[in-house]
Amino acid sequence: MNRMMLFWLVASVLAGAARPVLAAPAFQRVISLSPIITETIYLVGAEGKLIADTTYCNTPKAAQFKEKIGSVTQMNVEKIIRLQPDLVIASALSREKQLKILEGQSISILRAQNPKTFEQMCEMTLMIGKTLGQEPAARIIVDKAQKQANQILEQTRDLVKPKVFLQIGLKPLHSANREMFINEYIRYGGGINIAENESSGIYSREKVIRENPDVILIATMGTSKRAGQLERERWMGFKSIDAVKNNRVHVLDPEMICSPTPDTFVEGIGIVLPLLHPGVR
Repeated sequence: MNRMMLFWLVASVLAGAARPVLAAPAFQRVISLSPIITETIYLVGAEGKLIADTTYCNTPKAAQFKEKIGSVTQMNVEKIIRLQPDLVIASALSREKQLKILEGQSISILRAQNPKTFEQMCEMTLMIGKTLGQEPAARIIVDKAQKQANQILEQTRDLVKPKVFLQIGLKPLHSANREMFINEYIRYGGGINIAENESSGIYSREKVIRENPDVILIATMGTSKRAGQLERERWMGFKSIDAVKNNRVHVLDPEMICSPTPDTFVEGIGIVLPLLHPGVR
């Protein structure tokens, strides 16, 4: 499984725990089972309580140096028990059988579900902040992000909306439908996502050519930065597409675009906005 799939599958809003959750100050030894949970822990300033995370947790850079307990889909249960956490925050891809073993060792498990919107990203941040005793910091972060996002949405509300194709996968070609938070970069940025009504994220070059987008954005998660540039060069060979004719094929930073915390989301739409509406900042 590549990192692109992991980011949109394991990015999570805390949905509740299987056992009663202790008061926030009681949680001092926390283990994260997904990259987005780890990023949010750092975002709210609770990284001092994070004792371990997964091999996929590379952002921020400091997370790379935390103890590793396995991958997102396969944790080392014995190692987790030896580390003696008082809370494990699990993702949608965590194995239930393994979580039950941890619960049997009196370790609190906080389970998660996938966010589909910017607002759910904000809810996740507030919940993690509250759970780890950082609610005031989380509220400041969320309030600021919501204000900035709403200001951008207001800027683009009455603008002519270009048709946009946002590519997030190579083989097969993937985009984002309306069920994925990545679609909201286009919505807030004042565009129309040509793939928003697809039943899944799988798309085709033939459909892109037929829909003839005004802008093509490339954020290919799980590949090198050079791969994004090579994909741009490939698109530039399709001379009938308006985005190609007008040199509006752009490569984005996939680590930022596919990592949905409130602040990185706002940063992302701040980058997308002038690509869709040149001259608007």
